[in-house]
Amino acid sequence: MEQKVSYGEIAPRVGVMAVLRLLENALPRMVMQRFGQVTTLPKKRGDMVKWRRYERFAAAMAPLAEGVPPTAQPLRCRDYTATLQQFGAVVKLTDKAVDLHEDNPLDVAVRECSNQFAETEERLTIEMCKASANRYYASGVLGRTAVVARVTRGDLRRVERGFARANVAKINRMIAPSPDANTFGVEETYFAIGHTDLAADFRSCTGFLPYSEYGEPNRKVEGEIGAVESFRIILSNLVEPYLKAGGNANDMLSDGAPPAGSAAVDIYPILCLGKDAYGVVRLQGVKSAHISVLQPNVPRYGDELGQNGSVGWKFWWAGAILFEDALAVLEVACTANPT
Repeated sequence: MEQKVSYGEIAPRVGVMAVLRLLENALPRMVMQRFGQVTTLPKKRGDMVKWRRYERFAAAMAPLAEGVPPTAQPLRCRDYTATLQQFGAVVKLTDKAVDLHEDNPLDVAVRECSNQFAETEERLTIEMCKASANRYYASGVLGRTAVVARVTRGDLRRVERGFARANVAKINRMIAPSPDANTFGVEETYFAIGHTDLAADFRSCTGFLPYSEYGEPNRKVEGEIGAVESFRIILSNLVEPYLKAGGNANDMLSDGAPPAGSAAVDIYPILCLGKDAYGVVRLQGVKSAHISVLQPNVPRYGDELGQNGSVGWKFWWAGAILFEDALAVLEVACTANPT
């Protein structure tokens, strides 16, 4: 998706460098952007984004009659749409900061804006995925309010079985963490993305394999800690829990802390992903994010002494769940005092 880029009152070359730096800082932390079906939106095409998924053909079990061609079958597809929304923020700079501060305020502002940019985009995608109706609960209980157990290999096996029944393909390509729009191949696998609080519980799963023991340990992605059978495990503190939403227990976190006694446990959603589970608007590329820099010490109308400046960013975002069967939310509790 391309947007017009303006750079305020700095030279375009410096503006382009600032945009690239923002994206380079942000993209490695944008875990969710690596697994969605990526769509671009040409300019002047409205504010709607559309994804299309074709349905599989059923097995043709009826034998053919001699000399009689079979009835033609139609291609069946399902379209998913979402409305683009714009997000952004501004940080102020002053001539005093630029003239007297020992740090470079522009560099600091761009770095912090990149962190904010990344977190905003990541949270938007996470919250969309957390709303999936395809849900599993730790130990096979029937609902969130009954969950009191940590994640186990058996839970992940139940999700994998559901994926297999729905013919959910494993992920074999990811978006590269760079300003380019390139993808790269990975060994076919599913991914499970959860909160960093769950690190000890995942490592306690039977059969857990640390990423350092991969055949190619350098193929890990940001936040990856290892694998459990068919799932590679990625942790991010942005996949936030539902506080005090589960059953009562005395050995699981409640309201973010170990409880003094039996208390309602926090529920941690684990986003289990197969191929093409959801779609997002592509953010890679120089023109995908709009960054505007107004330097202090540049006189302009209303600020004739050039005392004020700013760094701001904005982007367009839209997303949709495309294949509900390929996006399972496994809800678990978290061990209060891991050993």
